[in-house]
Amino acid sequence: MMNFLTASTREIDDPKVAVEEILSQLEIEKKLLTNSLGIINCFSEFIDTGVVKALCDALPFDCIGATSSLCATGNEIDQIMLIITVLTSDKVEFKTTKAQINSQMGVNITEAINGIFESSSQKPSLIFCNFPLNTSIGGDILVSKLDEITGGIPLFGTIAVDHNPNYTTAQTILNGIAYLDELVMGAVVGEIKMTFEIASINKEKVRKQKGIITSSNNNILMGVNNKTALQYLEEIGLTRNDLLGNLGVIPFLIDHQNGAKPVTRGMYSLTPEGYAVCGGSMPQGASLSVGSLEPSDILSTTEYTLKKLLDDFEGLIISYSCIGRFYILTPNITDEAEKIKNIMNASPNYSFSNSGGEICPLLDTNGNLKNYFHNFTNVFCKLSLI
Repeated sequence: MMNFLTASTREIDDPKVAVEEILSQLEIEKKLLTNSLGIINCFSEFIDTGVVKALCDALPFDCIGATSSLCATGNEIDQIMLIITVLTSDKVEFKTTKAQINSQMGVNITEAINGIFESSSQKPSLIFCNFPLNTSIGGDILVSKLDEITGGIPLFGTIAVDHNPNYTTAQTILNGIAYLDELVMGAVVGEIKMTFEIASINKEKVRKQKGIITSSNNNILMGVNNKTALQYLEEIGLTRNDLLGNLGVIPFLIDHQNGAKPVTRGMYSLTPEGYAVCGGSMPQGASLSVGSLEPSDILSTTEYTLKKLLDDFEGLIISYSCIGRFYILTPNITDEAEKIKNIMNASPNYSFSNSGGEICPLLDTNGNLKNYFHNFTNVFCKLSLI
């Protein structure tokens, strides 16, 4: 049996008042079970004012988390807000760890995961991940490395982001301490019922032309159909000016040809050679389509996906939505969170926050979960009572 608690506060200046507000909502004396894990998402200045540290010090369990540009839970939505989601169980255990992301990240992640394995009675069934943004190592590489080291344990989470144009205060959190370059993880050890879905691009807004990636280097899209990326995109009707004028908001859909749903990638720049620098890996042999994303698409895809998850729902939904969707909604930046709040009928059994990149597994043709990194996507994890 697992229970779920959520709480929020807008009190950013006075740690004592903020902690009292959170504790009064959680009612942990009445509702906390034997083992618990807290997941915090917040405006980055909650770290600076000491609220995050004071809250973690006041709670009798480990907390992981990441900064965000917008958060929501229950009836509350705001940029300057802190939310916490608590998973608590008498049977399921929770383990937390971190790994510095640098040139030795493989060794660091291996040591962190081995620490979880060695202290657990069984292999974790799910790992919540909070990735750092301010490193030269992209989210796709981290997902691949974690997938390799854990043996394919489902991964779900976010890349830290913030409200600044260059994301200088985007940080991950472990037990009240914030980090610019640490991967923070919370492992769920024991039997749980979990479902994953993604809201991405409206299928009607995807161009019919599909190309095959014939040349790439990690996140650099070099060739499509044996032409340079730029030549291919111009061939299907996009000019260099179109591309340069819409950097960051033209989504590419990548089909890995394994039966899983296509994943979405953003294009961040064009090189002099005509290559596209993208927000995640562009594997050779995958199929590529070009889409568009408008505010109405963001709301419709989120509504459709969330309503699918609410069949026989009893539990918790955690949602991380790409900062790209947030910017496309400008000036109505809360519209996606409002849509979720209304569908959930202001239930406390959900949490929403913006993300610098999304980590979520998808089912392949054999019904097996495979981990992926996403752009321009709202990812959902439904945890159900069992």
